[in-house]
Amino acid sequence: MRQSNKENKEEAKPLLAENILTAGEVAAYLRLTVSTVCKLAASGELPGFKIGKSWRFDRDEVMKRIDAAKKNKQNTV
Repeated sequence: MRQSNKENKEEAKPLLAENILTAGEVAAYLRLTVSTVCKLAASGELPGFKIGKSWRFDRDEVMKRIDAAKKNKQNTV
């Protein structure tokens, strides 16, 4: 059976504008340069995606990555 549009919208979790960060916003939060943030994103160390030539970041994914890095640091001490 086919699902209604309402059901499909409830299942999909849209990225809201306030959840999307620019490289500058991530850099300010992490106290890094924009260049470093872009390099980390390009290498896959920081989850992000490109729109044209600009990097964008999902706030929740960045926070998950920060939490994972904190846990890894605690395990190596």
